[in-house]
Amino acid sequence: MDETEALKAATTIITMAIEERRGLVAYTRLEVVELDRRARVVEREALEQLRSVLPAAPFTEELAGIASRLGQMEVALQELASRSEISERSRALEQDDIRWRAFEDISWVLELG
Repeated sequence: MDETEALKAATTIITMAIEERRGLVAYTRLEVVELDRRARVVEREALEQLRSVLPAAPFTEELAGIASRLGQMEVALQELASRSEISERSRALEQDDIRWRAFEDISWVLELG
């Protein structure tokens, strides 16, 4: 996959995830906690898909930005995993926050945010 195709695929992945998150609002019978949980699943899956479409060496500024942000996210997740003084519930919430921030940053890199 060349950089043009990778950028198009990345844009499609994030656009679809944003639309899916917005679509969750239609489930008005769901509790806020459940809506949030489902939104985090959408974001996590989109970030995993992004990894698979990025070329080994990003050539465009946008792809480099996406790769950099995914790398920063991984470092933050690894640092969190090494901490032993926090509860599992707090760890899960922080993992969600790290991924959410990465997702939002990448949507801005792609000018979708």
